[in-house]
Amino acid sequence: MKKILTSVSVIMVTLCLGSWLSPLAAAELGDKAASLSIAKWIKGQSVDVTDGKNIYVVEFWATWCPPCRASIPHLTKLQKKFADKGVVFVGISDEDEDTVKPFVTKMGEQMDYRVAIDDNDKTSKAYMAAFGINGIPHAFIVDKGGRIVWHGHPMADLEKTLQAMVDGKYDLEKAKKRIKAQKLFEQFVQAVAEGEEKDKVDQMGKELEALDKELGGVMPDGTSFKAAEVTRIIQFQMLLEKYDEALEENPASAKKMEAELVKLAPKDWSLEEHKTDAQFRKDFTEYYAAVGRRPDKLKAASLRAKLADSPSKNAGLLNDFSWAILTDRNVKERDIPLALLMAEKAVKYSGGTNASVLDTYARALFDSGKKEEAIKQQKLAIKHAKSDDEREMFEENLKNFEK
Repeated sequence: MKKILTSVSVIMVTLCLGSWLSPLAAAELGDKAASLSIAKWIKGQSVDVTDGKNIYVVEFWATWCPPCRASIPHLTKLQKKFADKGVVFVGISDEDEDTVKPFVTKMGEQMDYRVAIDDNDKTSKAYMAAFGINGIPHAFIVDKGGRIVWHGHPMADLEKTLQAMVDGKYDLEKAKKRIKAQKLFEQFVQAVAEGEEKDKVDQMGKELEALDKELGGVMPDGTSFKAAEVTRIIQFQMLLEKYDEALEENPASAKKMEAELVKLAPKDWSLEEHKTDAQFRKDFTEYYAAVGRRPDKLKAASLRAKLADSPSKNAGLLNDFSWAILTDRNVKERDIPLALLMAEKAVKYSGGTNASVLDTYARALFDSGKKEEAIKQQKLAIKHAKSDDEREMFEENLKNFEK
């Protein structure tokens, strides 16, 4: 149930920000790829992605984009993995040479693939705009037939898709249906959220359930799509947003919503825990301001006591707040004991196997002067890391502790 809630939440946020797949997009998978229009090649020799000689990955990025920077080592790893399979990576930025070149030089071997600067957004228009994509990083795969056969976030299914292609197992028609399912899923979420006619919503739900069986999943996290269940979760999310606003502005109004909220809620959701977490967030927001650019020591001390005594068991919140105290640049007065307390609770309530939580705990221990214990916990974080990129980051932190 939690997975379904997470999936719908992500889609609803996407809808609020503007769909990543524009309904006006004219391009489709299987269309011929446009030649790259490049103002300057910063790293590596120029290539023609339509030459039919290789499989090309065309990725759009920028130096100012944190997710882009995070994906660079991953792209380098994939370039090395598939280099002898005839796969060539090209990273394209729309920034000027004086911005891109120093960045690429500083990255060195961590950014070990071709890098270029777009010519007045011509390449971006031929790829990003053509497919209605608004956000970066975003990658496109061009096959040896010169066709665009996949696009998506480079940290998503890029590696799996490339492997299928070099193995001769990639199914373009199935990929087209998956894109169709993604669009339909977004439309379904929006239709439910906006209260459109039941017959229309039901028809979309039936179509999605059929696609779910055919494709082996249409949900963002791969869980089985059940229209009635997803509809209820969307309605729950909508009411929960209203409830949270009412908690701040009109508690009496919020109280009236609670019965319906509990009725729609997933079985593992607790109203009391949610209220506890909401108060915890509110207290931390005020605490963050009190230890920030305009410190208020008396207020911070009062809020510190409330945060330390909070009964919240939300490991994610505890971990995020601990990390903020330890690392956020706006925090001028770092309460390391409070950060350590939150990190310890986060480890406890996450079961002691969440790599990110263990990494935060190790940092809190180190900043508390407990070096040996910090090293021990950092090694546990590395052990439980779920990806090579995450593991490499935690290993770097370990090296810093050991130094």
